[in-house]
Amino acid sequence: MVKIVKELRDQHQTLLKMISEGADIFDILHLVEDVHHPLEEEALFPLVAAHPLLKEGGPLCTFFRGMELDINPKASTVSMLKRAYSKGLPAPKSYPEFSWLTESNPLSMPMGEHALSAEIAQALHFMKDRKDDPLYQEFFAPLKEEYIRLLKLHIDKEDGCLFILCEKLLG
Repeated sequence: MVKIVKELRDQHQTLLKMISEGADIFDILHLVEDVHHPLEEEALFPLVAAHPLLKEGGPLCTFFRGMELDINPKASTVSMLKRAYSKGLPAPKSYPEFSWLTESNPLSMPMGEHALSAEIAQALHFMKDRKDDPLYQEFFAPLKEEYIRLLKLHIDKEDGCLFILCEKLLG
């Protein structure tokens, strides 16, 4: 099962390379939303969700949790999405629920990020071919930037904390 973690880490490197090379946002969205997150949610997370040692993470877990509590790096994105919805952006489809996920489970943090990531992706896809629409003009570029910013932070969290935990539990 550590093979899954290696595959996910490799996908992270591919994503970071795509970002640094200025790849099309919709290619990045495809890899994250259609390949990477489903692999985590269907193959990796169910394996570790019920493990009694789940609360012990990697060396950066406390740092990232503190950042989440103190800085709330998702707040500006959530606020921007709310403004876009108030101006006519269709509400997102609800994110899938998983039987292995509970609020007290530490996996709720990355899963919350997955749900926000999917929400931004839906907004970008909706606006993609509407370049003359005021929604596109006001929100497309900032949401694209937010998606990339949050994706980089998410990758750091997973590589520096979550995947270390998964390797310990499954190794």
